[in-house]
Amino acid sequence: MNKELKNSENYIISKIGKNNPFSVPKGYLNNVESNIFSKINEDSLPVSSGFGTPENYFKGLEDSILEKVSSTKKETKVISLKDRILKVVPFAAAASIILFIGLNTFVFNQNNEISIDNLTESDIEYWLNNSDIHDSDVALVLDDDILEENGFSLTNLNDENIEEYINSIDNSSLLNEIN
Repeated sequence: MNKELKNSENYIISKIGKNNPFSVPKGYLNNVESNIFSKINEDSLPVSSGFGTPENYFKGLEDSILEKVSSTKKETKVISLKDRILKVVPFAAAASIILFIGLNTFVFNQNNEISIDNLTESDIEYWLNNSDIHDSDVALVLDDDILEENGFSLTNLNDENIEEYINSIDNSSLLNEIN
């Protein structure tokens, strides 16, 4: 399978052969550095750099720089912080007065008295479910008069209702209860 691939080493050797067309003569890289340095001759290099400064350039340089710097002094304008604050004070006073009047008329004049009548049933149920109320707490609050009342005093029983109830009960069960 490797013989059929065009990029395999065996395929390339079969087409080109074992001779490598790219080769370097023997000992070529041993003397490369010495050959390059021998070709460069120090005498052929220029002695001067090619850059130069005018005569007496550095003698007057400092004076000319100081002259330019000192002549361009500008007068800076100072803005007083006091003036800026005094411009803003009337606006701040007017805004605070408007805010005071607005809050007094809209927020503080609402008469929302809290009473039991304002509570919803869900609020009461939530409070009862999440509070730790014991039977003894309820007993302390209730008066003795309410506890002494008969439970039947709050219901309305008619003679007809009592007769219907007695007729609906199986008589044999009543006899069994007596025994």
